[in-house]
Amino acid sequence: MSLAGVEAVAFDLDDTLIDWSTGIARAAAAVGAPDISERVRTETWVRRDGVVVDRQHWRTLHEPHTFMPEAVVGAFLAALDPPLFSDVAPTINALRGRVRLALLTNNPFGTQVVERHGLHVDCFDCVVVADPRMRKPDPRAFGRLVAALGVPAADIAYVGDSVPADVEGAIRAGLRAVWLDRWGDPWLPPDGVVRITSLLELPAQC
Repeated sequence: MSLAGVEAVAFDLDDTLIDWSTGIARAAAAVGAPDISERVRTETWVRRDGVVVDRQHWRTLHEPHTFMPEAVVGAFLAALDPPLFSDVAPTINALRGRVRLALLTNNPFGTQVVERHGLHVDCFDCVVVADPRMRKPDPRAFGRLVAALGVPAADIAYVGDSVPADVEGAIRAGLRAVWLDRWGDPWLPPDGVVRITSLLELPAQC
């Protein structure tokens, strides 16, 4: 199924645009504790019926003591700087001017993160940080995005890696869901969901 006719493309942030896995691995290596990456993987991957449906790597920032000894927390957080995935900039450049671009994230530091990577002013028509009381997959989070864009929900493609938060949340809110499956997960999306393995596949579909 293509995304022909969409007026806007909105993105999730963490593990969609921001590469937490690489950032965590680099920070773990910097503090001499590579086993942190494995512990994060084990404890933040959310499974449903044995299939991974979400990877909550962002919890490493908010709950560092869960994954590492107290002695390395400070140094780990100082070294933690997840980069953009390599497909982000070329995809945004290809879409810019063709559709409106936006970001909807549960990350309370979302605006600061995109600005640190030079994305906010130049790339997005709007950046929406979900209210903590109504985070994705709450339809009200997506409702704020729809209102900010001024585009009908059915004409917005929402791109994200999380099955429950991004895909199922977008469907319930009436947006066109795009599942970014960077990991080759065996989850089978419902009819109407566009599955991609790289953001570079997006421009050809819009």
